[in-house]
Order: sequence, then structure tokens, then C-alpha cells
Amino acid sequence: MVRKNILMKITATIFICLFIFCKPASAQTQRDYISKKMEATGFHLSINDLNQWRQEQKKMLLQKIDELPDSVKTVLIENAKKALDYNWPALPASFYLQYKQNGNRSNFENKLNERRGKLNALVIGWLVSHDEQFIPQIANGLWATLEESTWVLPAHIVMQKMGSGLPDPAEEIIDLVAGETSADISAIQFMLNDPLQQYSPGINKRIEFELNKRIIVPYLERTDFWWMGYGKREVNNWNPWINCNILNSVLYTEQNEDTLNLMIQKLGKSVDFFINGYGEDGGCDEGPTYWSEAGGKLIRFLCLLQSVSNDKLTWANEPLLHNMGSYIFKMHIAGSYFVNFADALPKTIPNPQSVYQYGTYFNDDTLRHFAAFLFSLQNKKLAEGSVNNFLEAIDLFGAISKTDTKIPALQTAWLPQLQVMTAQSIKPDREIFLAVQGGNNGESHNHNDVGNFILYINGNPVIVDAGVGTYTAKTFSSQRYTLWNMQSQWHNCPMINGVQQMDGRQYKASAIEFSNSPDQTSLSMNLSEAYPSNAAVKFWKRNFVFDREKQELRLTEQYKLDKWVDSSRINFLSLAKPVVKEDGSIAFEDEHGKTVLNLQYPKNIFEIRIEKKEMDDARLKSSWKDGLYHTNFVIKNKSLKGSLNFVFK
Repeated sequence: MVRKNILMKITATIFICLFIFCKPASAQTQRDYISKKMEATGFHLSINDLNQWRQEQKKMLLQKIDELPDSVKTVLIENAKKALDYNWPALPASFYLQYKQNGNRSNFENKLNERRGKLNALVIGWLVSHDEQFIPQIANGLWATLEESTWVLPAHIVMQKMGSGLPDPAEEIIDLVAGETSADISAIQFMLNDPLQQYSPGINKRIEFELNKRIIVPYLERTDFWWMGYGKREVNNWNPWINCNILNSVLYTEQNEDTLNLMIQKLGKSVDFFINGYGEDGGCDEGPTYWSEAGGKLIRFLCLLQSVSNDKLTWANEPLLHNMGSYIFKMHIAGSYFVNFADALPKTIPNPQSVYQYGTYFNDDTLRHFAAFLFSLQNKKLAEGSVNNFLEAIDLFGAISKTDTKIPALQTAWLPQLQVMTAQSIKPDREIFLAVQGGNNGESHNHNDVGNFILYINGNPVIVDAGVGTYTAKTFSSQRYTLWNMQSQWHNCPMINGVQQMDGRQYKASAIEFSNSPDQTSLSMNLSEAYPSNAAVKFWKRNFVFDREKQELRLTEQYKLDKWVDSSRINFLSLAKPVVKEDGSIAFEDEHGKTVLNLQYPKNIFEIRIEKKEMDDARLKSSWKDGLYHTNFVIKNKSLKGSLNFVFK
């Protein structure tokens, strides 16, 4: 304890200096909501107040667990019983090294997730039953986890100074899984402290040792983890995801008051960097699939601080934070379909508890009802993959279950900083949904897709974004844009003079113009800056006009080139099969041969090429089954300027 206190005093000095000398990414707006509120309120959390909070939290959670329906408890107990004979498998060095050797990250991660899943199932089984038969196997799972050489994934260990490979025992790294593991281990100790102590005092002592060694000390000593926000690299979902998990861990287990407050201050400062990087529209450039770990984790972080501070720390009057919650229903298409620009999946169910927390925090019934809708998509199933997430779900289970489900009736949404627009037209027999994006090609989880759009009919995908495949070493490397689904030619974007878009923040949309009326929504942009100089383009104006009354989308391409180098073409990617008709139109047909969308285009200007792209990746196949259709409208003439009109109806 003496050694730890000395360390904390040293760290405090370093920490103060870092606040003075470390600068955030240049693109940020210096809002610093969390740090400023802590400073203004003089917030300091005493161990006595924290212990009181812990007692109240534990009592509340146990009561809500006890109130669960018997049918839910039975399922959770049965899942736990299935893990009683589980033989905790080894995680050998050869498994860990596969990522470096051949790029495979699935084999190790699958085995790790299996171990974590069994431990969580056992703990949840005990929480709903208090059956002592689970304790020895819980102890086995905890011990196996505490014995792991690292809690960091092979794909993330590259952050260590030694680089990719096996973990360096002399350097502790904190990544997503280290953060999640610390939150779960802490939640387990928080809820099962007494039975674990009775089984063997060494378990609780080992938990405290490992949390301090793997999380507390490196977090306070270092600022060079990119996700913290102190460097030049902009942060993404890693920031609130890790910081929220570590805040959970600290609030559940930390006993040293100095350490506690140093951690809370630095966690808040780090999350400020995440908030500072957002536009006022609250748009998540990582897409709805990652929203649960971005804005979704942020609201959990804010709610924890408000709760533990007895409402002294609250940010419910900040419109930006409210917008970060509202973003998620603005991207909803139908059912579990969401707008899937960047590395998002076409089907996802954002975390209902996080959405509900936004609704409660900002007194927004739209978000509360939407959360209930999302919960119904999950068949009101409690989160079981993480003890920490399970406890959050328990806390809100009754409230969400009693809330009426309702999808917001939203005709148009425009996020000017993110440069994403959605528009829909609802009639008794037809529903058309359009999403368009401008933006730039340096966004988090970026695809080269400036000017891309998608069209859904009656809640079903027609013109689509392929989304993301299974992550490998190539996905987040210099070879990222060799992957077909990251390239602009495989999005609904032009290829200019035979040239694709390039990656980087400087490759962007410009001259953005948005307008909206009850009958019509329009968005135009110049795409020329999204292409490198060898595209030889003066301007390429892409204009979308969404007409609700006519039930159609008019897409106009106006362009002017410096010179003709190669054929330009307009690309459309569809799930529906494109069939060229004799009248010069294209019918997009569903799997039953029914036309769901017609495309009219100017005759005699294009050579039309259609190919089917088979899905050879498990993740892409789960999204699009057999494959997608790639339709290319190749401009036959060599004119340096032109205007092309497409009508989808």
C-alpha cells in the first residue's frame, strides 16, 4: 500500500503536467464539458460516499434480479449449468501468433470469447439463484482469466513498443478487451465478494492485484495510448468504450481515495477528447453498428458520473450530447435495417439500454419509445455476454419492458457536419427510404465513398452499400483499400476518367447544398475533390432530388473534365437483380422476380455492364446471402462536359 501511495503521488504530478502540455487533435472544438463541470463543482469523491453508493447499487441490482420473471431466471440458470463441466481451454502462444503470421484473428478471439462467455454465464446463474454449486467453477474461470499473460487481443498488441507478436511482460497495454475484462472482473467481485472470500481469500486479493497492474497503473502513467486522445490521432469508439469500462471497474473496486479521484479526473479528460471531436449535429461517422460503443458508451459514462456524484455532475443541458443520442433513430430504415455507411452492417440492433438512457437523461420520449422498439427486436432478451452489461440491462429491464414501442415518424434528417441525409416517403402501398452521404475519406472506419447513397423499398434493400467483411490483419493496415468493398468503384459513386477516389481527409465533398420542403428533399455536392489529380476533373456535381409525391429519386450528374483520359462510369450496387428492358430502362427485381424499383436513364449514352459479385466472406454472406449486382453505366463519348439524368421510381 505504501508503494502504491508513492506511485499515486508521482502520477499526480505527471498528470497535472500532462494537462498543461498535451494538446488534442487539431480538428477538435474545445468544449471540455466533463473537465469543466468537475472543476466548477470542485468534485471530489470520498471513499465513504463511494461505499454508500456501492451498497445502494448492489441492493438495487439484487432486488431487480429477484424481480425477474421465473421464465427468464430458468433460462439463465440452465445456461449456467451447461458450463459446470466446462474445461477451461488453454490459449497457447501459437494461437496468439496466428494474427502476426497469417492475419487470422478469429481462432484466438473465438476461443477467448468462449472462455469469457462461460464465466459470465456462471456468474449470472449465481446472481439469479445464489446456488453455491456455481462458485468453484466461477473461481476456475476467474483464475484462468487472471492467469492470462495479457487481456489484449493479438490484433491490438502492436501498440506495445516491441510491436506485433507475443505480449511483452514488461509493458502493460490497455485495449478494448482489456477494458471489458476489467469491467467484468470488477463487476463479478462487486457482486460476489463475500462468496469468493469464503471460497478463497486469494481470489479477491488476486483480482485487486491484476486490476492495479494491468489497468490502474498504466492508465495513470501513460498518455501515449492513441485512444486516450492526447496525441495527434483523432479518437473513435475505442475512447468511450474503454473509458466507460474502466470507470465501471474503478467505481466497483478501487479503495484508495487519491487513486479513485485521479482516475475519475483523467477518465473525464480523455472522454472530453471524444466529445470535442464531434460536430454539433451529433453524427457518428463510424455508423450505427459502432454507435453502441461510441455514443452508446458515452451516455453510460455520463450516467455513472451523475449517479455516483448524487446528481452534481450532469450535462443534460448540452444539445450536442442529446444529438448524439438522437442520431441513432435518424439512421433507422425499418426493422433491424440501419444506414450502413463505413464499417457498419446493414442489419444491427443498437443497445436498447443506451438508447433508453439517452431518453431518460434528456427527458425524450421519442428515444424511450425507440429503445423499447429495439428491445422488442431482441425479444426482450437480457444481455448475457458480459456481466457488466447484464447488470446495466437488469437496472433498466422493468422500465424498458413497460414502455410502449414506437418508431419515430421522420420524413427527413440532415446532419450538416457529418454530411449525411436521410429521407423517406410513406404511402399506404409503398415506402421509399433514401440515405446519402458527403463527408470525406479520412473518417473513422472509412470507406472511399464520398457521394454514396442507398435506396430501400418497403423496408427492403435495393440499392445498397456492401458494408464490411470479416476483420483480418489487412482490414486496418496499409492494404485496407485493396479490399474491394472499401473502394469507391464498389459503392454507388462515379469513376472519373477511369480513376477511383482516394483515402484521406483531404479527399472530400464540397459545395454542399441541402433544401427541404413537405414534398421534396434535395442535396447536391461537388465530388471533384474526392479524386486525385490524375482524374483530371474540374467539377463533378452530384444532385439528389427526392420527390415524395411522385415517389421517385432524380439523380443528376453534371461534370466538366480538364481532359479525357479514360471512360468515366456511374456505378450502382444492388441486392435486387438488374434487368435491362427494351424501352431502355432497368428493372430491379427481387428474389421472386417481382420488380421493386425502376431506373430510367438517357439512351445511347452508355454502355451498360452488369456483373454479379459473389460473397466469399462469411460476414458479407450473412448480410447479402448469395451476392450483389454491380451495374456500370460507362459513358461512351469523350466529351469533356455533360449532364446525366437517372430517375429511380
